[in-house]
Amino acid sequence: MPQADHQYDDLAKARTLLATRRFIKLDEWLMLQMRGWQYQTDANSQYGYVMNVSSLFGGVELSQIKRLEILNDWAQQCPESYHAQVLLGMFWHEQAWYIRSAPAGQEVEDHQWLGAQLCCDYAVLAFLQAIALHPRPTHAYRHMMNLSGGFGEPYWLRALFAGEIPKPLSEQFDIQNSEVWHQGVAHLQALGAEAALYWPQQLPKVLINSRRDGEEALDYWLRMAMSVRHSDVGTLESYLVFHSPQWGGSHAQVEQIIESALCSEFDERDRNQFRANALLDALAGDVAERDTPRATALQQRLAALLSQPLPWETRIALLDAAGTCVAYWHDDDDAGLAVYDDLLNVSPQALPGRYATLFISRVILANGHDDQRNVLGRMLARAASTTQSALQTALAACACQFGLYGLPQNEELAHTLMDHAWVLTINGADPAETEKDLVTIAHDMAIHEDIEAAHFMLLQMAHRGSAWHSYELFFFHRDAWHEDVPQALQDPQAALQWVGHAANSGHVPAMFAYANALREGVSAPADYPLAMEWYRRAIDNGYLTARYWRATCALEEGPEEEKRLAVAEWLPEILQDSASDTRAEAAYSLGMAWLMGLGTEKNRYHAHQLFSFALEMNPQFDAAQRAVSELTGSLRSRMALWQDKRKVNGEDLLAAYRV
Repeated sequence: MPQADHQYDDLAKARTLLATRRFIKLDEWLMLQMRGWQYQTDANSQYGYVMNVSSLFGGVELSQIKRLEILNDWAQQCPESYHAQVLLGMFWHEQAWYIRSAPAGQEVEDHQWLGAQLCCDYAVLAFLQAIALHPRPTHAYRHMMNLSGGFGEPYWLRALFAGEIPKPLSEQFDIQNSEVWHQGVAHLQALGAEAALYWPQQLPKVLINSRRDGEEALDYWLRMAMSVRHSDVGTLESYLVFHSPQWGGSHAQVEQIIESALCSEFDERDRNQFRANALLDALAGDVAERDTPRATALQQRLAALLSQPLPWETRIALLDAAGTCVAYWHDDDDAGLAVYDDLLNVSPQALPGRYATLFISRVILANGHDDQRNVLGRMLARAASTTQSALQTALAACACQFGLYGLPQNEELAHTLMDHAWVLTINGADPAETEKDLVTIAHDMAIHEDIEAAHFMLLQMAHRGSAWHSYELFFFHRDAWHEDVPQALQDPQAALQWVGHAANSGHVPAMFAYANALREGVSAPADYPLAMEWYRRAIDNGYLTARYWRATCALEEGPEEEKRLAVAEWLPEILQDSASDTRAEAAYSLGMAWLMGLGTEKNRYHAHQLFSFALEMNPQFDAAQRAVSELTGSLRSRMALWQDKRKVNGEDLLAAYRV
């Protein structure tokens, strides 16, 4: 605790000096802090923690523009400030990552790459200036290494190292009038800056002739950082990251570096930490197949590391990551529980993480494994007192409500814990993911025949605002969740209310379910207009399956105008989408519209074409097969088909839909 207080005091002082723009005093204080850290004589130095843009600006909400303005003021008022330039470089490097980031499943656009590279130009300019201002610029070297590993060196910096005078950007690349250029520069303009166009004519003196022939940028900047701060753990940790599989390297490559001469000057404690980080990375990735040399090697490395003295946080992290892997490698859930038993024995505060909690819930509750070690009970007892994990805290709340899993019944504590679980959920990194995990745990409890506890979980989280749990209550109250939902808890009216609540909260699958419920008339008369409105909302939010259900709803219940829309637009739109999972069904429904004259004139030939098309996509489509048989099963039927074909001159209705 004293160290944590000291850390907070140091950071608070730095933030105060920065906020009041006493830059000279801030520089003096940082230089004083730097000495003990640089020469590694002060084991409790917080300099490395303070020297971070997020740390310095973390105490108050400031826009990125405001942060840049403060750092620029610092650099202008103190032109000899090493720290101002380092933090400016770190700021621009951070912006490059923000710009280059893309949502999951989406590619990074060209303008994002360009905008990120333009930010990197400013970052490198600042780091080079910092290197010229201090004889031991560890942070500048380290961040140049990180930048080179993540984005590569800018062309103009490579030219300087080659002894050349770099060309201005406008001469090197003829892109300044392109759309990509304007979009890329817009990222900087959003920060109140323009692209840098001109470059230094030479390197800082300390860098001239310092690079070996053929030396890669990553290796060069590592060597420079190590030359001014020997055995710098943070620098080597960053270096190892860029040799991991995520960056095109391999676990074997990382392991080889750790055991090489490069790490020989680190003590065994630091080397063990490197080994632990590498092992954690390996365990968190794709699990090695059982009965393979890789699986055996990982287990041997785990056993070897756990036999060494390790910080308790590292030991817990290793056991937390290893449990599910060990269970898989041994094809034995009990082997995984044994690992988590060891984790709980590390310290009275030790608790497993997310995946371990889900594993324990599945094995003990859903699979009914005999918990002889009382792993679940011990975990929940600690969770009830520490409230660190939303999953564990919510499960502990359910246990307290009904006196389950070794916890005494305490309804007041149960509601308090559920309050904490909700706060942890909404303040977590991914609230939606946590809500889904809690639903999984509720299912585990239901499988364990603790159906009332599962209902308590869903109901309490829904009351606190969880759309996922409101959506689950829709199925629960309709007796469509688990077969053993008690009659007393089945309530169609409550089901409709909860799915409506989830839909209004923006839960997209609930929008679709709500539309279906309104169409069916669950607990109330069917409401066609409102059902169509919620189908539309689901479609607008990307739930494309709703397109088919909206069309069929219109064909069954809608006015003539919407029947025509279904035939002319909505169903054809699905048929033209080769990725649609309702394409065969859409062909069948459109065929029925032509057969029955819904939204169009009757034409058995077009209906036959569409039924046949549905069978092409799904040969097991029984309804389509029956429809084809009825249209071709007798001479009279075939003659009627021929007559309808003549009416449309044999038009191929499917030409627009075939992919």
